[in-house]
Amino acid sequence: MNAAPPTAGPRSRLTGRTQFVLLALLFFAPFVAAWSLYFYFPDARPTGTTNYGQLVNPPLQLPNWSLTEPDGSASTTEALRGKWLLIQLVDGDCEKLCTDRLVTTRQMRTALAAERERLQRVVIGNDAAGLAALQSRLAAEQPDVSWHAIADLGEARRFFGSIDAEALFLVDPAGNYLMLYPGGHGVQADFKGMQKDINKLLKLSRLG
Repeated sequence: MNAAPPTAGPRSRLTGRTQFVLLALLFFAPFVAAWSLYFYFPDARPTGTTNYGQLVNPPLQLPNWSLTEPDGSASTTEALRGKWLLIQLVDGDCEKLCTDRLVTTRQMRTALAAERERLQRVVIGNDAAGLAALQSRLAAEQPDVSWHAIADLGEARRFFGSIDAEALFLVDPAGNYLMLYPGGHGVQADFKGMQKDINKLLKLSRLG
């Protein structure tokens, strides 16, 4: 009669579990260390590290604001999670400076090549009807933009910490506000600096 195969005892099961935990730590530790260094300990980063935007330290959690879609349906900022967001705030009509920013961010997103689908461009304004008309007018030029209206645009500006009407704001897929890009003739005049920042972040994180 054949003997029953030996079963793994508590000690061997514990050893297997310990090996699994150690392998997981070895796999994730470099990512966790790089992420923490980049966002929470900017002074400890290598001296050659350059950010073209202004790092938000510590990152801030994006509030779950109520939004109105161009078709009149209700939504929230929570529904935007899952991708990297480049947010543009619009007061009233989107005039030349506003449309220029849309052109810049479109060029930057296109330059991300295969990674561009991980980045969602978002416009949040305070005029639902105006945004719907803007979406219709720019549909051919800006097909990937996500348009949303908010009741109190001032609340959004206070959260992002900028009254600069031309600023852009970068939010990660978990809803963390990470970086501010001021308007004017700085990094927005040439999208390549913004692209370098976002490429770095996409390499650090596989989220989104």
